[in-house]
Amino acid sequence: MHSEHDSIESFFNQVLSAEERAHVGILSFNQWPFALAGVVEIALGARDAGSAVSIGLWADKTPVRDSGWSTSHAVAKLLRTSPIDVQVRTAMLSSGFSPSDFVPPPLSGWQPRDLPPVKRRITRSEVRALTYHGAGMGRAILQVHPDSRTPFREDYVWPRRWVRVASKSFAWVYDQTRALIERNEVTTLVVFNGRFLHDQAAAAAAQSLGVRVLYGETGGIETDFDVTTVSTHEMEHVQSRMLDIYSHWPDSHGEDRSKQEIGREWFLNRQSHSDPEVQLFVGGQEFGDLGEVSRIPAEQELVVFFSSSGDEIAELELDWHKFFVSQDNALAELASVCRDRPSTTLVVRTHPHLRIKPADDLAVWTMAIERAGVAVHVGPESTVDSYALMKRADVVVTYGSTSGVEAAFLSRPSILMGPSAYNSLGCAAPVSTREELSKALGNKVIANSELTYPYGLFLHRRGLYFHYLAGTTETELSLNGIVISDASEWARKISHVMHNRLTRWYTSK
Repeated sequence: MHSEHDSIESFFNQVLSAEERAHVGILSFNQWPFALAGVVEIALGARDAGSAVSIGLWADKTPVRDSGWSTSHAVAKLLRTSPIDVQVRTAMLSSGFSPSDFVPPPLSGWQPRDLPPVKRRITRSEVRALTYHGAGMGRAILQVHPDSRTPFREDYVWPRRWVRVASKSFAWVYDQTRALIERNEVTTLVVFNGRFLHDQAAAAAAQSLGVRVLYGETGGIETDFDVTTVSTHEMEHVQSRMLDIYSHWPDSHGEDRSKQEIGREWFLNRQSHSDPEVQLFVGGQEFGDLGEVSRIPAEQELVVFFSSSGDEIAELELDWHKFFVSQDNALAELASVCRDRPSTTLVVRTHPHLRIKPADDLAVWTMAIERAGVAVHVGPESTVDSYALMKRADVVVTYGSTSGVEAAFLSRPSILMGPSAYNSLGCAAPVSTREELSKALGNKVIANSELTYPYGLFLHRRGLYFHYLAGTTETELSLNGIVISDASEWARKISHVMHNRLTRWYTSK
Protein backbone atom coordinates (compact mmCIF):
# COMPACT_ATOMS: atom_id res chain seq x y z
CA MET A 1 0.00 0.00 0.00
CA HIS A 2 1.10 3.53 -0.74
CA SER A 3 2.11 5.87 2.12
CA GLU A 4 3.08 9.54 2.39
CA HIS A 5 6.81 8.77 2.08
CA ASP A 6 8.51 5.82 0.42
CA SER A 7 11.53 5.65 2.75
CA ILE A 8 13.56 7.57 5.33
CA GLU A 9 16.30 7.94 2.75
CA SER A 10 14.00 9.66 0.25
CA PHE A 11 12.48 11.80 3.03
CA PHE A 12 15.91 12.95 4.21
CA ASN A 13 16.95 13.76 0.65
CA GLN A 14 13.76 15.76 0.24
CA VAL A 15 13.87 17.87 3.43
CA LEU A 16 17.54 18.01 4.47
CA SER A 17 20.52 19.55 2.75
CA ALA A 18 23.71 17.54 2.28
CA GLU A 19 25.23 19.41 5.25
CA GLU A 20 22.20 18.63 7.45
CA ARG A 21 22.40 14.94 6.53
CA ALA A 22 26.04 14.66 7.56
CA HIS A 23 25.48 13.58 11.18
CA VAL A 24 22.05 12.68 12.56
CA GLY A 25 21.57 12.55 16.32
CA ILE A 26 18.56 10.62 17.68
CA LEU A 27 17.53 11.05 21.31
CA SER A 28 14.89 8.93 23.07
CA PHE A 29 13.54 9.66 26.54
CA ASN A 30 10.69 7.14 26.61
CA GLN A 31 10.16 3.40 26.44
CA TRP A 32 7.04 3.34 24.32
CA PRO A 33 7.42 0.50 21.81
CA PHE A 34 5.96 2.55 18.94
CA ALA A 35 8.36 5.44 19.61
CA LEU A 36 11.38 3.15 19.84
CA ALA A 37 10.32 1.48 16.60
CA GLY A 38 10.64 4.91 15.02
CA VAL A 39 14.14 5.29 16.52
CA VAL A 40 15.20 2.01 14.89
CA GLU A 41 13.76 2.86 11.49
CA ILE A 42 15.08 6.43 11.44
CA ALA A 43 18.57 5.38 12.59
CA LEU A 44 18.87 2.60 10.02
CA GLY A 45 17.42 4.80 7.27
CA ALA A 46 19.83 7.62 8.12
CA ARG A 47 22.78 5.24 8.09
CA ASP A 48 21.76 3.83 4.72
CA ALA A 49 21.42 7.40 3.42
CA GLY A 50 25.10 7.89 4.23
CA SER A 51 24.74 9.83 7.48
CA ALA A 52 26.84 9.34 10.57
CA VAL A 53 24.49 8.47 13.45
CA SER A 54 24.59 9.07 17.22
CA ILE A 55 21.84 7.41 19.28
CA GLY A 56 21.06 8.40 22.87
CA LEU A 57 18.66 6.05 24.67
CA TRP A 58 18.33 8.18 27.81
CA ALA A 59 14.92 7.19 29.19
CA ASP A 60 16.37 5.80 32.42
CA LYS A 61 18.80 8.67 32.99
CA THR A 62 16.72 11.86 33.27
CA PRO A 63 16.28 13.38 36.78
CA VAL A 64 12.51 12.93 36.54
CA ARG A 65 11.19 10.07 34.45
CA ASP A 66 9.45 10.86 31.19
CA SER A 67 5.73 10.16 30.77
CA GLY A 68 6.72 7.33 28.40
CA TRP A 69 9.14 5.68 30.84
CA SER A 70 8.05 2.23 32.03
CA THR A 71 10.94 0.15 33.39
CA SER A 72 13.88 0.80 35.70
CA HIS A 73 17.09 -0.64 34.29
CA ALA A 74 18.21 -1.55 37.82
CA VAL A 75 14.98 -3.40 38.60
CA ALA A 76 15.09 -5.21 35.26
CA LYS A 77 18.66 -6.31 35.90
CA LEU A 78 17.76 -7.70 39.33
CA LEU A 79 14.89 -9.66 37.81
CA ARG A 80 17.06 -10.87 34.90
CA THR A 81 14.96 -9.27 32.20
CA SER A 82 15.77 -6.58 29.68
CA PRO A 83 14.05 -3.19 29.27
CA ILE A 84 12.86 -2.56 25.75
CA ASP A 85 15.44 0.15 25.08
CA VAL A 86 18.24 -2.27 26.00
CA GLN A 87 16.75 -4.79 23.56
CA VAL A 88 16.65 -2.09 20.88
CA ARG A 89 20.36 -1.44 21.38
CA THR A 90 21.16 -5.18 21.14
CA ALA A 91 19.14 -5.58 17.96
CA MET A 92 20.72 -2.54 16.35
CA LEU A 93 24.22 -3.74 17.21
CA SER A 94 23.39 -6.92 15.33
CA SER A 95 22.41 -4.78 12.34
CA GLY A 96 25.83 -3.22 11.95
CA PHE A 97 25.89 -0.35 14.42
CA SER A 98 28.95 -0.12 16.66
CA PRO A 99 28.87 0.47 20.45
CA SER A 100 30.32 3.94 19.86
CA ASP A 101 27.16 4.89 17.93
CA PHE A 102 25.23 4.69 21.21
CA VAL A 103 26.10 7.78 23.20
CA PRO A 104 25.74 8.23 26.97
CA PRO A 105 25.00 11.70 28.35
CA PRO A 106 28.32 13.55 27.85
CA LEU A 107 28.26 15.65 31.06
CA SER A 108 28.98 13.08 33.78
CA GLY A 109 29.30 15.56 36.63
CA TRP A 110 26.36 17.74 35.66
CA GLN A 111 24.88 20.00 38.32
CA PRO A 112 21.97 22.41 37.79
CA ARG A 113 22.97 26.03 37.28
CA ASP A 114 21.01 29.14 36.35
CA LEU A 115 17.65 27.55 37.16
CA PRO A 116 14.99 30.15 37.96
CA PRO A 117 13.77 30.12 41.58
CA VAL A 118 10.45 28.39 42.22
CA LYS A 119 8.37 30.08 44.90
CA ARG A 120 6.25 28.09 47.30
CA ARG A 121 2.87 28.91 45.76
CA ILE A 122 3.25 28.78 41.97
CA THR A 123 0.23 28.80 39.67
CA ARG A 124 -0.06 27.47 36.14
CA SER A 125 0.34 30.99 34.78
CA GLU A 126 3.56 31.42 36.76
CA VAL A 127 4.90 28.01 35.71
CA ARG A 128 4.31 29.00 32.08
CA ALA A 129 6.61 32.00 32.48
CA LEU A 130 9.63 29.89 33.53
CA THR A 131 12.51 29.83 31.04
CA TYR A 132 15.96 28.26 30.81
CA HIS A 133 18.53 30.08 28.69
CA GLY A 134 15.66 31.59 26.75
CA ALA A 135 13.90 28.25 26.14
CA GLY A 136 10.22 27.86 27.11
CA MET A 137 10.80 25.49 30.02
CA GLY A 138 7.51 26.36 31.72
CA ARG A 139 5.38 25.46 28.72
CA ALA A 140 7.22 22.15 28.46
CA ILE A 141 6.52 21.39 32.14
CA LEU A 142 2.81 22.12 31.65
CA GLN A 143 2.46 19.74 28.70
CA VAL A 144 2.54 16.69 30.98
CA HIS A 145 0.84 16.87 34.35
CA PRO A 146 2.45 15.08 37.31
CA ASP A 147 -0.66 13.00 38.01
CA SER A 148 -4.21 12.44 36.80
CA ARG A 149 -5.68 14.81 39.41
CA THR A 150 -3.92 17.96 38.16
CA PRO A 151 -6.42 20.36 36.53
CA PHE A 152 -5.49 22.77 33.75
CA ARG A 153 -7.07 25.94 35.22
CA GLU A 154 -4.82 28.96 35.49
CA ASP A 155 -5.10 29.55 39.25
CA TYR A 156 -4.25 25.99 40.28
CA VAL A 157 -1.25 25.96 42.65
CA TRP A 158 1.28 23.44 41.38
CA PRO A 159 3.40 21.28 43.72
CA ARG A 160 6.65 23.14 44.28
CA ARG A 161 8.78 19.98 44.46
CA TRP A 162 7.39 18.78 41.15
CA VAL A 163 8.08 22.06 39.37
CA ARG A 164 11.62 22.12 40.76
CA VAL A 165 12.50 18.55 39.72
CA ALA A 166 10.83 19.02 36.32
CA SER A 167 12.89 22.21 35.84
CA LYS A 168 16.01 20.30 36.77
CA SER A 169 15.16 17.56 34.27
CA PHE A 170 14.53 20.08 31.48
CA ALA A 171 17.86 21.77 32.22
CA TRP A 172 19.69 18.40 32.34
CA VAL A 173 18.40 17.43 28.89
CA TYR A 174 19.06 20.89 27.47
CA ASP A 175 22.68 20.96 28.66
CA GLN A 176 23.41 17.33 27.76
CA THR A 177 21.96 17.80 24.27
CA ARG A 178 23.99 20.94 23.60
CA ALA A 179 27.15 19.17 24.76
CA LEU A 180 26.43 16.15 22.57
CA ILE A 181 25.75 18.27 19.49
CA GLU A 182 28.94 20.26 19.95
CA ARG A 183 31.14 17.23 20.73
CA ASN A 184 29.84 14.96 17.95
CA GLU A 185 29.17 17.76 15.45
CA VAL A 186 25.54 16.69 15.04
CA THR A 187 23.92 18.46 12.08
CA THR A 188 20.31 17.26 12.53
CA LEU A 189 18.61 16.13 15.74
CA VAL A 190 15.59 13.81 15.90
CA VAL A 191 13.33 13.70 18.98
CA PHE A 192 9.90 12.20 19.56
CA ASN A 193 6.79 14.33 19.10
CA GLY A 194 8.24 17.61 20.38
CA ARG A 195 5.49 18.10 22.92
CA PHE A 196 6.82 16.36 26.00
CA LEU A 197 9.16 17.82 28.63
CA HIS A 198 12.45 16.23 27.60
CA ASP A 199 11.82 16.29 23.87
CA GLN A 200 11.08 20.01 24.05
CA ALA A 201 14.31 20.56 26.01
CA ALA A 202 16.39 18.66 23.44
CA ALA A 203 14.75 20.48 20.53
CA ALA A 204 15.32 23.86 22.22
CA ALA A 205 19.00 23.01 22.76
CA ALA A 206 19.45 22.10 19.10
CA GLN A 207 17.65 25.23 17.93
CA SER A 208 19.86 27.37 20.17
CA LEU A 209 22.84 26.08 18.16
CA GLY A 210 21.15 26.51 14.79
CA VAL A 211 20.83 22.73 14.30
CA ARG A 212 17.89 21.32 12.33
CA VAL A 213 15.28 19.37 14.33
CA LEU A 214 13.03 16.56 13.08
CA TYR A 215 10.26 14.90 15.06
CA GLY A 216 9.43 11.21 15.20
CA GLU A 217 5.78 10.38 15.69
CA THR A 218 3.22 7.60 15.48
CA GLY A 219 2.07 6.74 11.98
CA GLY A 220 -1.40 6.68 10.55
CA ILE A 221 -3.96 3.96 11.12
CA GLU A 222 -2.47 1.89 8.30
CA THR A 223 1.17 3.07 8.46
CA ASP A 224 3.81 2.31 11.09
CA PHE A 225 5.59 5.53 12.05
CA ASP A 226 6.06 9.14 11.03
CA VAL A 227 8.79 11.76 10.95
CA THR A 228 8.12 15.45 10.38
CA THR A 229 9.97 18.71 9.95
CA VAL A 230 7.97 20.48 12.69
CA SER A 231 6.11 19.32 15.77
CA THR A 232 2.83 17.61 14.88
CA HIS A 233 1.05 20.19 17.05
CA GLU A 234 1.77 22.91 14.49
CA MET A 235 -1.74 22.86 13.05
CA GLU A 236 -1.14 24.90 9.92
CA HIS A 237 1.78 22.67 8.92
CA VAL A 238 -0.30 19.53 9.53
CA GLN A 239 -3.03 20.86 7.25
CA SER A 240 -0.49 21.77 4.60
CA ARG A 241 0.68 18.15 4.69
CA MET A 242 -2.89 16.92 4.37
CA LEU A 243 -3.49 18.97 1.25
CA ASP A 244 -0.10 18.08 -0.22
CA ILE A 245 -0.56 14.34 0.31
CA TYR A 246 -4.02 14.46 -1.23
CA SER A 247 -2.99 16.50 -4.26
CA HIS A 248 0.03 14.26 -5.03
CA TRP A 249 -1.61 10.89 -4.31
CA PRO A 250 -1.26 8.63 -7.35
CA ASP A 251 -4.45 7.69 -9.17
CA SER A 252 -3.38 4.07 -9.23
CA HIS A 253 -0.85 2.35 -7.01
CA GLY A 254 -1.87 -1.28 -7.28
CA GLU A 255 -4.67 -0.70 -4.77
CA ASP A 256 -8.39 -1.33 -5.02
CA ARG A 257 -9.18 1.94 -3.21
CA SER A 258 -8.86 5.49 -4.48
CA LYS A 259 -7.70 8.37 -2.29
CA GLN A 260 -11.34 9.41 -1.98
CA GLU A 261 -12.32 5.97 -0.69
CA ILE A 262 -9.42 5.88 1.79
CA GLY A 263 -10.33 9.36 3.02
CA ARG A 264 -14.00 8.46 3.46
CA GLU A 265 -13.16 5.23 5.25
CA TRP A 266 -11.69 7.03 8.28
CA PHE A 267 -14.94 8.93 8.85
CA LEU A 268 -17.18 5.93 8.23
CA ASN A 269 -15.23 3.78 10.69
CA ARG A 270 -15.59 6.49 13.35
CA GLN A 271 -19.34 6.79 12.80
CA SER A 272 -19.83 3.04 13.06
CA HIS A 273 -17.68 2.93 16.24
CA SER A 274 -15.45 0.35 14.54
CA ASP A 275 -12.26 2.41 14.67
CA PRO A 276 -10.28 1.18 17.73
CA GLU A 277 -8.91 4.69 18.33
CA VAL A 278 -12.40 6.14 18.81
CA GLN A 279 -13.34 3.66 21.54
CA LEU A 280 -11.80 5.90 24.20
CA PHE A 281 -14.46 8.46 23.31
CA VAL A 282 -17.50 6.38 22.32
CA GLY A 283 -16.89 3.30 24.45
CA GLY A 284 -19.83 4.13 26.73
CA GLN A 285 -22.13 5.39 23.98
CA GLU A 286 -25.02 3.42 22.53
CA PHE A 287 -25.15 3.42 18.76
CA GLY A 288 -27.99 5.66 17.55
CA ASP A 289 -29.01 6.85 21.03
CA LEU A 290 -30.23 10.47 21.18
CA GLY A 291 -31.44 10.51 24.80
CA GLU A 292 -33.54 13.56 25.68
CA VAL A 293 -32.54 15.22 22.40
CA SER A 294 -35.04 12.94 20.67
CA ARG A 295 -37.82 14.80 22.50
CA ILE A 296 -36.88 18.20 21.04
CA PRO A 297 -39.60 19.17 18.51
CA ALA A 298 -38.58 18.81 14.88
CA GLU A 299 -39.56 22.40 14.14
CA GLN A 300 -36.92 23.64 16.59
CA GLU A 301 -33.59 24.58 15.02
CA LEU A 302 -31.03 22.37 16.79
CA VAL A 303 -27.56 23.85 17.32
CA VAL A 304 -25.11 21.38 18.85
CA PHE A 305 -21.81 22.48 20.39
CA PHE A 306 -19.17 19.74 20.69
CA SER A 307 -16.57 20.80 23.26
CA SER A 308 -12.82 20.26 23.01
CA SER A 309 -10.79 18.66 25.80
CA GLY A 310 -9.33 21.74 27.47
CA ASP A 311 -5.93 20.27 28.33
CA GLU A 312 -5.28 19.54 24.64
CA ILE A 313 -5.45 23.22 23.69
CA ALA A 314 -4.31 24.95 26.89
CA GLU A 315 -0.63 25.38 25.94
CA LEU A 316 -0.97 26.23 22.25
CA GLU A 317 0.93 29.45 21.59
CA LEU A 318 -1.81 31.44 19.87
CA ASP A 319 -3.47 34.81 19.99
CA TRP A 320 -6.50 33.67 21.93
CA HIS A 321 -8.35 36.92 21.26
CA LYS A 322 -8.90 35.54 17.74
CA PHE A 323 -10.75 32.63 19.33
CA PHE A 324 -13.13 34.37 21.74
CA VAL A 325 -10.35 34.34 24.42
CA SER A 326 -11.35 30.87 25.71
CA GLN A 327 -13.73 28.00 25.10
CA ASP A 328 -15.84 29.11 28.10
CA ASN A 329 -16.28 32.58 26.56
CA ALA A 330 -17.00 31.09 23.13
CA LEU A 331 -19.79 28.97 24.61
CA ALA A 332 -21.26 31.98 26.45
CA GLU A 333 -21.27 33.96 23.17
CA LEU A 334 -22.89 31.09 21.28
CA ALA A 335 -25.59 30.66 23.94
CA SER A 336 -26.33 34.38 23.83
CA VAL A 337 -26.66 34.40 20.03
CA CYS A 338 -28.89 31.31 20.12
CA ARG A 339 -31.20 33.00 22.65
CA ASP A 340 -31.64 35.84 20.17
CA ARG A 341 -32.77 33.39 17.50
CA PRO A 342 -36.41 32.28 17.71
CA SER A 343 -37.14 28.55 17.84
CA THR A 344 -33.49 27.61 18.41
CA THR A 345 -32.33 25.06 20.97
CA LEU A 346 -28.67 24.83 21.99
CA VAL A 347 -27.32 21.43 23.04
CA VAL A 348 -23.80 20.99 24.46
CA ARG A 349 -22.06 17.65 24.06
CA THR A 350 -19.19 17.65 26.56
CA HIS A 351 -16.09 15.86 25.31
CA PRO A 352 -16.27 12.21 26.51
CA HIS A 353 -12.57 12.42 27.42
CA LEU A 354 -13.54 14.52 30.45
CA ARG A 355 -14.89 11.42 32.16
CA ILE A 356 -11.29 10.30 32.74
CA LYS A 357 -9.82 13.76 33.31
CA PRO A 358 -9.44 15.50 36.71
CA ALA A 359 -12.80 16.03 38.41
CA ASP A 360 -11.97 19.71 38.84
CA ASP A 361 -11.81 20.19 35.06
CA LEU A 362 -15.30 18.76 34.59
CA ALA A 363 -16.65 20.87 37.47
CA VAL A 364 -15.24 24.09 36.01
CA TRP A 365 -16.63 23.30 32.55
CA THR A 366 -20.04 22.35 33.98
CA MET A 367 -20.18 25.71 35.76
CA ALA A 368 -19.41 27.44 32.45
CA ILE A 369 -22.34 25.59 30.84
CA GLU A 370 -24.65 26.63 33.68
CA ARG A 371 -23.54 30.27 33.45
CA ALA A 372 -24.21 30.23 29.71
CA GLY A 373 -27.77 29.03 30.30
CA VAL A 374 -27.52 26.06 27.94
CA ALA A 375 -30.84 24.32 27.29
CA VAL A 376 -29.57 20.71 27.14
CA HIS A 377 -26.24 19.35 28.37
CA VAL A 378 -25.09 15.89 27.26
CA GLY A 379 -22.41 14.97 29.80
CA PRO A 380 -19.23 12.97 29.20
CA GLU A 381 -20.75 9.84 30.79
CA SER A 382 -23.90 9.98 28.67
CA THR A 383 -24.80 7.06 26.41
CA VAL A 384 -25.91 9.50 23.70
CA ASP A 385 -24.18 8.68 20.40
CA SER A 386 -22.14 11.69 19.27
CA TYR A 387 -22.56 10.73 15.62
CA ALA A 388 -26.33 10.35 15.89
CA LEU A 389 -26.33 13.79 17.50
CA MET A 390 -24.35 15.24 14.58
CA LYS A 391 -26.85 13.82 12.09
CA ARG A 392 -29.76 15.26 14.08
CA ALA A 393 -28.18 18.73 14.34
CA ASP A 394 -29.18 21.56 12.02
CA VAL A 395 -25.84 23.25 12.77
CA VAL A 396 -22.71 21.88 14.49
CA VAL A 397 -20.44 24.31 16.33
CA THR A 398 -17.02 23.43 17.79
CA TYR A 399 -14.03 25.03 19.44
CA GLY A 400 -11.67 23.00 17.27
CA SER A 401 -12.94 19.53 18.17
CA THR A 402 -12.53 16.80 15.55
CA SER A 403 -16.34 16.69 15.59
CA GLY A 404 -16.29 19.79 13.38
CA VAL A 405 -14.64 18.05 10.44
CA GLU A 406 -16.67 14.89 11.09
CA ALA A 407 -19.87 16.91 10.93
CA ALA A 408 -18.67 18.48 7.67
CA PHE A 409 -18.16 14.98 6.27
CA LEU A 410 -21.85 14.40 7.01
CA SER A 411 -22.60 17.60 5.05
CA ARG A 412 -23.81 19.36 8.19
CA PRO A 413 -23.22 23.12 8.43
CA SER A 414 -20.07 23.30 10.60
CA ILE A 415 -19.01 26.46 12.44
CA LEU A 416 -15.55 26.76 13.95
CA MET A 417 -14.92 29.07 16.93
CA GLY A 418 -11.46 27.87 18.02
CA PRO A 419 -8.09 26.59 16.72
CA SER A 420 -8.26 23.40 14.70
CA ALA A 421 -6.42 21.02 12.41
CA TYR A 422 -8.93 21.50 9.59
CA ASN A 423 -9.67 25.24 9.28
CA SER A 424 -7.55 25.47 6.11
CA LEU A 425 -9.50 22.70 4.38
CA GLY A 426 -12.52 24.92 3.71
CA CYS A 427 -15.02 22.45 5.15
CA ALA A 428 -16.01 24.53 8.19
CA ALA A 429 -16.90 28.22 8.59
CA PRO A 430 -14.40 29.94 10.92
CA VAL A 431 -15.79 32.81 13.01
CA SER A 432 -14.04 35.17 15.41
CA THR A 433 -16.71 37.72 16.32
CA ARG A 434 -20.30 37.67 17.52
CA GLU A 435 -21.44 39.19 14.22
CA GLU A 436 -19.69 36.48 12.17
CA LEU A 437 -21.16 33.80 14.42
CA SER A 438 -24.69 35.15 14.05
CA LYS A 439 -24.31 35.38 10.27
CA ALA A 440 -22.95 31.81 10.01
CA LEU A 441 -25.87 30.46 12.07
CA GLY A 442 -28.25 32.29 9.77
CA ASN A 443 -26.62 31.13 6.55
CA LYS A 444 -26.26 27.46 7.58
CA VAL A 445 -23.98 26.71 4.63
CA ILE A 446 -24.03 23.00 3.84
CA ALA A 447 -20.49 21.66 4.13
CA ASN A 448 -18.84 20.12 1.08
CA SER A 449 -18.08 16.58 2.22
CA GLU A 450 -15.30 16.12 -0.36
CA LEU A 451 -13.23 18.84 1.33
CA THR A 452 -12.83 16.55 4.34
CA TYR A 453 -11.23 13.69 2.40
CA PRO A 454 -7.63 14.97 2.78
CA TYR A 455 -8.13 14.79 6.56
CA GLY A 456 -9.19 11.13 6.42
CA LEU A 457 -6.42 10.18 3.98
CA PHE A 458 -3.82 11.83 6.23
CA LEU A 459 -5.07 9.99 9.32
CA HIS A 460 -4.85 6.69 7.44
CA ARG A 461 -1.59 6.97 5.52
CA ARG A 462 0.67 9.69 6.99
CA GLY A 463 4.31 8.75 7.50
CA LEU A 464 5.90 5.47 6.44
CA TYR A 465 5.71 1.72 6.64
CA PHE A 466 8.44 -0.28 8.37
CA HIS A 467 11.35 -0.99 6.08
CA TYR A 468 13.63 -2.79 8.54
CA LEU A 469 11.40 -3.96 11.38
CA ALA A 470 8.88 -6.77 11.21
CA GLY A 471 5.91 -7.40 13.50
CA THR A 472 5.79 -10.74 15.26
CA THR A 473 2.76 -10.12 17.51
CA GLU A 474 0.71 -7.06 18.47
CA THR A 475 3.25 -6.21 21.21
CA GLU A 476 6.52 -7.43 19.69
CA LEU A 477 8.78 -6.41 16.83
CA SER A 478 11.82 -8.07 15.37
CA LEU A 479 14.94 -6.82 13.65
CA ASN A 480 16.91 -9.41 11.70
CA GLY A 481 15.24 -12.13 13.74
CA ILE A 482 15.97 -10.51 17.13
CA VAL A 483 12.74 -9.92 19.05
CA ILE A 484 12.16 -6.52 20.68
CA SER A 485 9.51 -6.43 23.40
CA ASP A 486 8.72 -4.96 26.80
CA ALA A 487 10.51 -6.13 29.92
CA SER A 488 8.76 -8.71 32.10
CA GLU A 489 5.46 -7.73 33.69
CA TRP A 490 6.98 -7.94 37.17
CA ALA A 491 9.79 -5.56 36.27
CA ARG A 492 7.29 -3.06 34.90
CA LYS A 493 4.97 -3.41 37.91
CA ILE A 494 7.73 -2.89 40.46
CA SER A 495 9.08 0.06 38.48
CA HIS A 496 5.57 1.53 38.38
CA VAL A 497 5.14 1.22 42.16
CA MET A 498 8.51 2.88 42.78
CA HIS A 499 7.72 5.65 40.34
CA ASN A 500 4.31 6.32 41.92
CA ARG A 501 5.82 6.62 45.38
CA LEU A 502 8.39 9.10 44.15
CA THR A 503 5.72 11.06 42.30
CA ARG A 504 3.59 11.28 45.45
CA TRP A 505 6.60 12.82 47.22
CA TYR A 506 7.16 15.32 44.43
CA THR A 507 3.48 16.30 44.32
CA SER A 508 2.90 16.73 48.04
CA LYS A 509 2.47 20.47 48.55
